[in-house]
Amino acid sequence: QRQAEDVVTVASRFKQRYECRLPPAAVGPPAGPPPDPRLYNGSGVAELLRPMATAPCLIKTKDWWTYEFCYGRHIQQYHLEESEIKGDILVLGYYQSTFDWDDEAAKASKQHQLRRYHSQSYGNGSRCDLTGRARQAEVRFLCEEGTGDYIARVDEPQSCSYVLTVHTTRICHHPFLRPPPGLAPLPIRCQPALAPAQYVQYVRGQVSDTKRKVEEISEELRTLDTRLWSDRDS
Repeated sequence: QRQAEDVVTVASRFKQRYECRLPPAAVGPPAGPPPDPRLYNGSGVAELLRPMATAPCLIKTKDWWTYEFCYGRHIQQYHLEESEIKGDILVLGYYQSTFDWDDEAAKASKQHQLRRYHSQSYGNGSRCDLTGRARQAEVRFLCEEGTGDYIARVDEPQSCSYVLTVHTTRICHHPFLRPPPGLAPLPIRCQPALAPAQYVQYVRGQVSDTKRKVEEISEELRTLDTRLWSDRDS
């Protein structure tokens, strides 16, 4: 018979062939193209994030250190004990610049668009003992629906050079930063690809194999029962 377009044939490691039916989303027409960002006439990224300047600073504790990010001002690192700062306060950087989405030279790398994040640069921080240079940091803002503003992670890819990843809902309306729509996993159902006569043999084989296993288990139980009674008599 002619195979339907939503059915594919696969084989197991034991050469058993199966027919698998794909979900409609896998064989249907592709989704339409995403909306053209050039048609967006809403607020720019910097304007969407501007309210963070008057919001409380963001705090994240990672192991020994606590990181404090104050939007448009500075990033600090210190150690807390019982809600009190113990030791020195290290400045990871003071605000320097913001990625300009309207600058063609800045957009040429495509990194921000491909990875869907907005960034700020912070520099001229506390002197680094390892490099002798001032500490610096990059803050990356990513869209996350249904949350407030928070520091998701802090990385130090190079000595005294940091990357703070901040998740926020404020930028989710911007087409450059809105995450692409996702699809939930869909099941693929399979069944043995056998002719009627082969299928009867297959079922008989399954029944025979099950019967054999039941007999083996029964024999093991009888043997175990005999041993238990023998030990009890002893």
